[in-house]
Amino acid sequence: MAFYLLWVATVTALAADTESAPIALSNEPQLFLDDYLVATSHNLKRRVQTPARHARNPLIVQDRPWEKRLIQVYGTVLYDDRCQKYRCWYLASESDEGVPDTPEAPGTAEYIQCYAESDDGINWDKSNVGVQPLGRHREHNIVIAKATGFCVLPTPDDPDPQRQYRGLGGNVLGFSHDGLVWDMQTGSNWPEAVKKNDTGTSFVRWHDNYLAFVRFQEPEQRVTDPETGTEWRGVMRSVGVCSSQDFLTWTPKEAVFKSSARDGYPWTQPYGLSVSAYGDVLIGLLPMLHLAKQAGNNRLGTMDVELIVSRDGHRWDRVAGGLLFTHGLDADVSARPWDARVYPSTTLFVKDDLIHIYYSGTNQGHGENFPDPSTRKTFGIGLATLPAERIVGLTPDDSTKAGMLETPQLKTNARALVVNAQITPGDLEIEVCDIHGAAIPGFERHECVLKARDPLRYDVSWQSGRERRTFRDSRQSDDQIFLRFILRHGELYAFQAVD
Repeated sequence: MAFYLLWVATVTALAADTESAPIALSNEPQLFLDDYLVATSHNLKRRVQTPARHARNPLIVQDRPWEKRLIQVYGTVLYDDRCQKYRCWYLASESDEGVPDTPEAPGTAEYIQCYAESDDGINWDKSNVGVQPLGRHREHNIVIAKATGFCVLPTPDDPDPQRQYRGLGGNVLGFSHDGLVWDMQTGSNWPEAVKKNDTGTSFVRWHDNYLAFVRFQEPEQRVTDPETGTEWRGVMRSVGVCSSQDFLTWTPKEAVFKSSARDGYPWTQPYGLSVSAYGDVLIGLLPMLHLAKQAGNNRLGTMDVELIVSRDGHRWDRVAGGLLFTHGLDADVSARPWDARVYPSTTLFVKDDLIHIYYSGTNQGHGENFPDPSTRKTFGIGLATLPAERIVGLTPDDSTKAGMLETPQLKTNARALVVNAQITPGDLEIEVCDIHGAAIPGFERHECVLKARDPLRYDVSWQSGRERRTFRDSRQSDDQIFLRFILRHGELYAFQAVD
């Protein structure tokens, strides 16, 4: 009875909302990272999935002289369709201050950008693709001599063959025909727009605009912790964004994500943001630095990676329960895994229905010194994966009752409906509702049929007797409907209106 009363109340609420402009559905997967496509829900909770770390991690290790200090993906890993290879641009360093100059062997820069590639994403080749000697190294895989972090984006639609790849990071920006030889641009205002930018940079092409996510610094502040009375004084880290239409002229960076009292301000600060376009949303992987509560400390701390989401690149929402990677730095150094602290690559991507998240790993906390000189600091690059679209799942909060979700008013001319879910028969039912919120006859929950399309997804249809109806059959001339999902057990990740 309680479920029925809720259903009646929801139908009334949806009917009252019919004057709102309907949401035009694209053909992209619709993930439940935010509430954009949730009008009402009952007895459902979000659950962020834990990426599976590859058994052979770390996949890229410190095995070159110019990587002696560290390697990190303050850079990009992607799958390049044109050459059908996995490609990695990563940060390396030989020493804290760079290798000292000598007349016989000029030094390398403190930070350099290196390159590796792979046929399978697991076994990586560091071929000597560097085009000229660098410092004491005559043959190497260094592609950019001075860059704090460098994000790369293929742009095969650019008519200029010399601009098939674009890249930026730190205070440098350039174009390339192959991703290896870079023409650094001195006429761009990027250095002036971004100013101090010494963590990983990530940029995307979004709605005919480039958005670059960079380090932003708040003015120096003095804060007293209300619990301990400890005074903190320093420059706050936050996330900024610059935008450009032509990739050369950029707007001055503005803050888009700051620490708050909820985070534990000022002891918790965003350390960067890796952004990827996924269907209709931007997914952000947000490293959060948790500082040790010591007077004056703005360096020593641990780091987790949170999940946030945006639809415009400027307003970001946290995903409920959104910890994607937790740290393992509480253990003694000798007991820590190699990836006790994680920093994600600039880009996650889908290949063969698998989300690939490459990341930097180290056994060292941020700003941590190892008192014992025999303790080795380890750095490497690893891989974690999730099934496609399965980043966040909806599951019943009370497992003894069904959960229900209803969308806002939708407009679509798609022929078919697909859901991505982990279910057994009878766990999930779907209704198509009219503009008044009532189930359309012939498209009611008890007539819903789910047929496996692949290991992740189900095709949705409705059947009574011998007559089977498709999603397209549910719509009249206005093409406006609501969707209602009833989930008894299992997990629902996404739906998709397809042609």
